[in-house]
Amino acid sequence: MTPSHKSEQPELALFTEGPPGHSIPRVFLGWERPVLASTVDFLAKDWKGRGSLDLSDHLIVVPTRNAGRRLRESLAVHAAKFDAAVIPPLVVTPDFLYAPARVAGTEFPVASPTLASFIWTGVLLELPLAKFRRVFPVDPVETHLKWANDNASEILKVRSLLIESDLDFADAADLLTGLDIEPGRWNELSAIESIALAMTRNCRHLDPGSVSREAALTGVLPPGIRKLVIAGVPDLKPLAIKALRHHSTTTSAEILIHAPASESLHFDLYGRALPSTWMTREIPIPSPSQTIRPCANATAQAEACRDLITGLPEPAKLVAIGIPDPEVAPALAQILADAGQGTYDPAGRALSREGLHHLLKQTHNLLATDRFDSFRLLLRCPGFIFAAVRYLPERASVSSGKVLRWFDELASETLPDRLGDALTATRKKSHRNPVLSHLITWTQSWMTRFQKEDFATVVTDYLTGIFFERRFSPHDPIGAVFSEVASAIHQSDRELELAKDAFRRDLGGEEKLALLLSVLTEQHLYPERGPGDIDLQGWLELLWEDAPHLIVTGMNDHAVPEAIIGHAFLPDSARRALGIQNNDDRFARDAYLLTTLIETRRGHGGRIDLLFGRQSASGDPLRPSRLLFQCEASALADRTLQLFSEESDVSTPLPRTIAWKLKPLPLPVDHRIFQRISVTDFKRYLSCPFRFYLEKGLRMEAVEPEKSELDPRDFGNLIHAALEALGRNESLRASTKPEEIASFFENEVDHWLKDRFGSRLPASLVIQREAARRRLATWAKIEARCRLDGWSILEVESPIGSEECPFIISDMPVSGRIDRIEQHEELGLRVFDFKTKARAEYGKLIPVDRCHLTTLKRGEIPEDFPGWALTHDDKGKPKRWVDLQVPLYCLALAARFPGMDVTAGYVTLGKTDDEIRLDLWDGLDEATIASARTCAGGVIDAIRQSIFWPPNEQMPKWDSFHELLSPSASATVDPTGLGATPDPV
Repeated sequence: MTPSHKSEQPELALFTEGPPGHSIPRVFLGWERPVLASTVDFLAKDWKGRGSLDLSDHLIVVPTRNAGRRLRESLAVHAAKFDAAVIPPLVVTPDFLYAPARVAGTEFPVASPTLASFIWTGVLLELPLAKFRRVFPVDPVETHLKWANDNASEILKVRSLLIESDLDFADAADLLTGLDIEPGRWNELSAIESIALAMTRNCRHLDPGSVSREAALTGVLPPGIRKLVIAGVPDLKPLAIKALRHHSTTTSAEILIHAPASESLHFDLYGRALPSTWMTREIPIPSPSQTIRPCANATAQAEACRDLITGLPEPAKLVAIGIPDPEVAPALAQILADAGQGTYDPAGRALSREGLHHLLKQTHNLLATDRFDSFRLLLRCPGFIFAAVRYLPERASVSSGKVLRWFDELASETLPDRLGDALTATRKKSHRNPVLSHLITWTQSWMTRFQKEDFATVVTDYLTGIFFERRFSPHDPIGAVFSEVASAIHQSDRELELAKDAFRRDLGGEEKLALLLSVLTEQHLYPERGPGDIDLQGWLELLWEDAPHLIVTGMNDHAVPEAIIGHAFLPDSARRALGIQNNDDRFARDAYLLTTLIETRRGHGGRIDLLFGRQSASGDPLRPSRLLFQCEASALADRTLQLFSEESDVSTPLPRTIAWKLKPLPLPVDHRIFQRISVTDFKRYLSCPFRFYLEKGLRMEAVEPEKSELDPRDFGNLIHAALEALGRNESLRASTKPEEIASFFENEVDHWLKDRFGSRLPASLVIQREAARRRLATWAKIEARCRLDGWSILEVESPIGSEECPFIISDMPVSGRIDRIEQHEELGLRVFDFKTKARAEYGKLIPVDRCHLTTLKRGEIPEDFPGWALTHDDKGKPKRWVDLQVPLYCLALAARFPGMDVTAGYVTLGKTDDEIRLDLWDGLDEATIASARTCAGGVIDAIRQSIFWPPNEQMPKWDSFHELLSPSASATVDPTGLGATPDPV
């Protein structure tokens, strides 16, 4: 891969074209050698190997920063072969040619990109939107700073494309108005531009775009530059070309084109591939049936890359990987890391992916909204919870995990909307918790400081306080993140001061933090490349890659060539009219690049593999790149069948993969689960033994960080509280007046909600309050009729398994609580369990017996279940128990009230009037109750034997453990700790 001695070079073909007296020579370097090697040979062609390789008077323009790094390294390696050193050239990217720094002695300093963004943000914040309806057809809900900053960013991106083409909004408006392409919108954009440029001068700075256009006309290269070389830049922009022509009048310039001289007619004067030929010519992919590899998705592409490099002695010296589609990068880096292979991405790592950025983002959300759910998300940010606990008076006795659990419980029980609501709740008698009060107060003090004190000082103190105990080593990656953030804080503060005239008022801390986040979002970290790392390079980087084996992933149509579809400001038609790179230009460039990647590896033992995905990460179908179809007409049919064939060796991906399995541990012998069981626990175990282990053994439960209303359990508690209050009210429990009972229910609902959530209820709770009132009002009619029929309320919330009257099954105490027991002088007792969710099937309520006993499903046989879980109906058809609640209530009452008749069932309080009714189990006979007792004994014995496996893999998606155990419990859990044998892999 290193350049050889210049005597091995092919002869260079020199072509000079262009207007007489001002032409820029084009040099065709051929396809015999990699671009990097041939460029080095060209630059060193006059060096005899004696003394230093002195290129200090050269300015080399390359397409990317990484290409410049590779070129400097290769020049040093070339000189070292002669035991010499290199005095390197100045290696830059094309924008250097027209950078504002090329213009000396300006009236004002040139605004940085950050300052320009802030100024445009200030302009949009104060813009009378009614006068710019073609740019802003609808007013935002709130014209706040983030809205202005986001729109300024989008408009400046469009303007940057125009500047690269030696245009601005005013020029574009003139051109497009003549072509009748949205003239109104472009004229409004031109007017906004004029306001922003005037504001930039008011801030005593110059617009960087305007100065760049001036630099292309009058700019000066650094002193000592005598040679300007454009090396391997396949898509030189119009402004760079203008600057190149300007500099070539005083400095010798050449354009290096990496193609044979025979291809000269297929490039323009500046080395750009001509669409007229490259869009239709064949791309000679070697052995396409082996070279082109369809893969299911990004993960499958990563696995294919791993397989291709497996077994190579030093992969980093032989292989490079291209990632035109960024979606492939995370899976690729992870899978290669798992295989022990490091990777290096020259594009760097976005700072927005770092935990510190997430911390600042969540801080901003809390500062902007004061919402309690934002605070809970902030608590889960790296460092914050530990810092918060560190400042507690009770620090020694409180863990961060316990604090998070307390806040989760507070959210579930009190549904606070604002942070102040949560603070009030922590000071109530029912939820008093000084730890939580202290943490909220501590957080609120920071929010107050952000709004009232100097922003740079506060955010610095904030981060210092949170990470006070963290120490960073010189090579700690987190240290680099902190360094970048600290630099951005001071840059943002400095630029805001310079842009203050663009804002009619002083910005608050929340707004300044929003602007800081916008600055951080644009920044990247560039970690050092490890000696054995494989490069993961973007599409345009690959031209400068000299590895003999090149693997290109993501060869899909949206990535190569990248298409411009439906751009809000610059659709393809507008780009063509303005001379901006369009879809045809991109196709031609990418066709040339792919051809070069192939040809420079042909005949030298090189290899190229082209991978494409069938599906995106979201499951959307993907098309192969159009470049893969650039073949002879006679081969097109076979190529199409190969790329779209369903018989291709492409496996269907699992919906989710996991890095390791959960390993549950055996429960201690003295665990409460082995000492006592509740009536409702039987249903949990019969539903899924493993979920019973998680919920009752490990006490796991789902967390709802964004809960904003009563969940089904809370709503049930509200209804139960009103019903219990009626049963305990001596005067009303015997009432036969529906209106009187309904009024009582209404007052109890209001009291319960006010006691728990205060007098100011959010809209969601108001709606649920009305739903509870309506259901209870309907039930009040049935309640009154029961009193008229002779049924009286005997007990409410009656305990089962008390010390006075224990309830024992298989030597294990069984506990529970019966919602209501009623008594009739002639009919005996009846027991109810109130249900607020009606179970229905085909539009009809499922009766209470079918909620306990179900027929075997298709594919199930009796041998699939233990004998104690089964019974038979009166026709001898097998059924299995799924719940034991009502039969066990009957057993418990029979022990307490011997000799009395007992009936049992549900009171359903569903959403509609038809779903509010009494549902008794009329056929609940002694044989059925005896079978239920046998089933209960079987469950108890199974629990004592720690039989918590196998799981029920048919649980519904709303199951609280669905995400944890996805795609299946067997795939995510190693059950050996439960005494089970795991399924074979």
